[in-house]
Amino acid sequence: MTTDTLTKAPARIHHEKYGAVEWELPEVLLDVHGEVRLWDANPRLQSHLPVSNISSEAELEATLQLTGGYDALRTSINDLGQMEPIYVWRPNDSAKFLVLEGATRVCILRALDRKYTSGIKEGVFRRVKAKVLPPNFGELEQAILLARIHVRGSGVRAWDRYIQAKFIYEKVVGVNGQPPVMNQAQMAQYMEKSLAWVNRLKSAYEFAMQFKEHIDEDHIGEEPIDRFTAKNFSVLEEISKARVIGSQLKDYSNSSYDQLREDVFGMVRNHAFKEYRDARFLKEFHDDPDAWDQLKSGEEHVANKLARQVESKSSSPKVKIAGLTQVLKRAVDRGEGDFDDDDVAELQKAIDIIEDQVHDGVHPYRLAIKKAARTLNKASRADVRDLSPDDLSEFKDAYAYFMGLVEVHGTPGGQ
Repeated sequence: MTTDTLTKAPARIHHEKYGAVEWELPEVLLDVHGEVRLWDANPRLQSHLPVSNISSEAELEATLQLTGGYDALRTSINDLGQMEPIYVWRPNDSAKFLVLEGATRVCILRALDRKYTSGIKEGVFRRVKAKVLPPNFGELEQAILLARIHVRGSGVRAWDRYIQAKFIYEKVVGVNGQPPVMNQAQMAQYMEKSLAWVNRLKSAYEFAMQFKEHIDEDHIGEEPIDRFTAKNFSVLEEISKARVIGSQLKDYSNSSYDQLREDVFGMVRNHAFKEYRDARFLKEFHDDPDAWDQLKSGEEHVANKLARQVESKSSSPKVKIAGLTQVLKRAVDRGEGDFDDDDVAELQKAIDIIEDQVHDGVHPYRLAIKKAARTLNKASRADVRDLSPDDLSEFKDAYAYFMGLVEVHGTPGGQ
């Protein structure tokens, strides 16, 4: 490794803010074989080869080749070259640069450099563009950097949900006796996600750890337990959110729910759920002894068949209306509630249709007047204080107009 990598004029200086500080990050070219090393604690590797003490570069490269998007990215780099710089860090001038973000690109550049030992592309892939993080770029700043790229990001750079949940848990709870790096509110702020979203993933990861501890096996079939848990994380997360049953399963100190956990974890182990959506009906399954027995039977994907049966019974408009509130709440919690006045108007049309049916023969305007009267009667001091002068003026004008009509045209009893 050359000693003057950073003494040469960098290609450019990037200014990026992490935490409370704006950092100057020089962009340099580094030899992919001699000047950088892969990070064996790379979160992306956790669900692909979750074996402890992986340390050799060859093993890490082989694992990265299994990750989603590798082949497409290799084709892109082979055709177009490296587009975005990676992020590297080292504690001192004598150490190799640790690749904190961009390991897949380094892996691909190494493979392509080994491939092209002659010809026009010889040496083209030997160096990687990198933003150099300073030695005092601490664990908090590193966590913010990774969260912004891989949790807020999209496409091949986005971590899967299990890795996101594990990352959140380890940073807000701490691992191996280490204190947390940040609290949940800070994590939500840095990720630009809701606090509810962070709490939900943290809780889901805790539930997944309970599953692993309960199974207490190194492998399920040919699959390591860590990898099995990661692949089934969406199912476990959905189970942990299931109506009534989810809360009971997460009441870990209550022994009266031990058998319930035994049943449900056994279902997951035996592949009863084909997809995470099947777990949404866990309460309905539990309320039906026959369905529950089928889930415990060990039959693969039986929950999918039972879920379709429940859905066929739940297709009436009345049932759909009953579930609408929870559907909307979940969308808002996930940060997907991009609603506007058009949505409000559409819901109001639906309400008008129902009210016409419930109050058959009653003029819609009478219902609207009654609703307005109820709204006014429930007004609080805080509601009044929140009104703007424009709001109040608009209301007074409308009220004066309405009362004028009543004085001229109104008759007692609406005759």
